[in-house]
Amino acid sequence: MRHGLNARADDGGPGDEDAGDIEGIDADTGRRLLHDLLDEVVWLDHCPFVSASFGPAPAWLRHEPVSALRPLPAPPPASRRGTPGRRRVCVSFAPEHGPNARTWARTHGYRLLAPDAGVTAWAADKISVLELFEEAGVAIPPCVIVPATGRAPAQAYWRADWPGAVAQRRENNLIGRGTVPLASPAELGRRLADWPDEPVRLSRRAPGISLTVTACAGPDRTVVSAVSHQLVGLPELAASWGTHCGNQLVHPCDLPDGLYGQAREAARRVGEVLRGRGFLGVFGLDLVEDDGRLLAVEVNPRFQTVVSLVQTAERAAGLLPTLGLHILSFLLPALPPPVARKLPPGEPRPSQLVVHAAGDTTVHGLAPAGRYRLAGRAVTGPLTAPTDLAELRDDEALYWAVARPGPVTAGQELALLQFRHPVGPLEPRPRLHPEARKWIDAFHERSRSGGAGEGEEARRRPCSGSPRTRCAPRGCTRST
Repeated sequence: MRHGLNARADDGGPGDEDAGDIEGIDADTGRRLLHDLLDEVVWLDHCPFVSASFGPAPAWLRHEPVSALRPLPAPPPASRRGTPGRRRVCVSFAPEHGPNARTWARTHGYRLLAPDAGVTAWAADKISVLELFEEAGVAIPPCVIVPATGRAPAQAYWRADWPGAVAQRRENNLIGRGTVPLASPAELGRRLADWPDEPVRLSRRAPGISLTVTACAGPDRTVVSAVSHQLVGLPELAASWGTHCGNQLVHPCDLPDGLYGQAREAARRVGEVLRGRGFLGVFGLDLVEDDGRLLAVEVNPRFQTVVSLVQTAERAAGLLPTLGLHILSFLLPALPPPVARKLPPGEPRPSQLVVHAAGDTTVHGLAPAGRYRLAGRAVTGPLTAPTDLAELRDDEALYWAVARPGPVTAGQELALLQFRHPVGPLEPRPRLHPEARKWIDAFHERSRSGGAGEGEEARRRPCSGSPRTRCAPRGCTRST
């Protein structure tokens, strides 16, 4: 590769030594700009956990339950239609997945702030992204591409010095089921037989901790925000090996020397390549540690669930939350000067877990979305307190339903749980802390019992976040 990850970025942006721990736009400056530029912003996703973490809640932000994987809700009779107004915009979690976000925006007369579809597809592709990493000068695990046709025997692609490998399909979907571990050429042969007529990326398996960096490609620069420990394939959550299970934010002092700076510099380099290709907006970079250095694994050229945690850290640092930065990247010819801040060691490290179904079963009911409290093994709620991650107590969690009542399959996502504190040690595939397992058990029990302990009135109670935020507690899919 052309560059070391700790070197100063080629575009003249700040190097790691003067970029602080987290970067963004001053919160007051950003909010003034958004207020002057917009009348309304609609967040389009299955649940409002990202818009709910954009606090304090602005009057111009609301949520609509528009998901790529569910039918569009019927427009109300009074909905506005026609040519999008310049001061009415919408933002989608994953606008590239299906037509729903664009259809909703066109139907209701909003401008959808989404990056270029072509560069998004190029960056999301698990094979073409290798070109992006090469151009950015970011190291990757050693890999080979198994062709779609004319394949040699599996042994020809397996390197003798690899202790294990990871196979990835070109389209890895939103929950990681296109990624599988392999221990031998024989396993590779069986996997290739399951994936005929498509190329496969085969990489040496790296044993270290997985990290995700959240960043935003603006019109004139890349802004790098927080770093999180990515939780993948945790058995306590009934997840498959490559499935995203959650995140927990980290500070520089939490990681071995140099890793935090490496992660942020890698994201800056990747963002500058994306920006040069015409990409605008939020993206996430996934990395894995290998012998003291970070290797890039994949790019998610869209919002990720971890943004809700990132926005909590940005608020604590006096920065505009990521959703606002994404919006300004589309509306301004240049971003305001970035601000670099230090993260106080004592600041909370919020976290989240994605709970999956352990087997094929039927979900009879789901607890309503909201804020809950744990005492011993008993969970009470939803509380009347706001669904604001920044205001949680140590014995509380935010709950967002993912599945709907009815049949679910093994590994299907059931719920998102968010906490004020870490849920496990900073190590590869950690074993969750006992308290986190109590929360998981409590909500499994609620799904089996149909939300036992809550009356029908409580089950109908809306989220208590922004007054203009409407929750769809039974209509969610996807988590990464």
